[in-house]
Amino acid sequence: MDNETKEALEPFIELALITEVMYPVKSGKEATVYACRAHPNTGTEWLAAKVYKHLRERSFRNDAAYQENRTAMYHNTRVRRAYENGSEFGLEAPFMLWVGQEWEHLTKLHRTGVHVPVPVKHAGRAILMEFFGTKDGPCPTLQQTKVPPARAGELWNLLKANIEMMLQADCVHGDLSPYNILVDLDSSSDPLRIIDLPQCVDARFNANARDLLAHDVETTFHYFEKLGVRDNPRAFMADLWQRWKRAEL
Repeated sequence: MDNETKEALEPFIELALITEVMYPVKSGKEATVYACRAHPNTGTEWLAAKVYKHLRERSFRNDAAYQENRTAMYHNTRVRRAYENGSEFGLEAPFMLWVGQEWEHLTKLHRTGVHVPVPVKHAGRAILMEFFGTKDGPCPTLQQTKVPPARAGELWNLLKANIEMMLQADCVHGDLSPYNILVDLDSSSDPLRIIDLPQCVDARFNANARDLLAHDVETTFHYFEKLGVRDNPRAFMADLWQRWKRAEL
């Protein structure tokens, strides 16, 4: 682990939230997730720390469909001018907004009851959250899991309920797939976590929200369809969207 990552995680050590960083769980273009030994004061054994990479290392999503309702920072003349000039500060501003968005989405959705990792603390470019797994390692993604056909319908229904709860909170994940859903088949009451939330959009203000919702539903259903689950994802999505528009969720 490099010195910059250690520096990013230092606030969590100082706050007596973690005592040791054990190993990287997942590394992507935008961030790396680490398994951390939790401080005894937290009441748990493990926590996960997501550390976003520095400007020179990362390639965070900047698609217009996701950025449409994220213009608040450009109301600040200094930030807007720095961004247009391409300075490091100007490029850092949308990135820090991106990190903050994930923390806000995580806390909001957790309060709503969505099965996301329990948020613990946000500091700079790092987010500390629940570690969904055991001492032997993290739970696998849905893509990595061999779901028994007998449980496929149960998991699909639970996922649909989570998509509905997200929309009830005016959120659409926007990039939901078997790659960002963690699964614990040993648990019948709490078997999944939805992760990777920075690109979530606010359905009230983003004109692409309906299309992004359709993408989430159809992409995830395709996985369960191969396991024999029968459903009509388009009808589910259309009904869900209409109920949300009528404030009936």
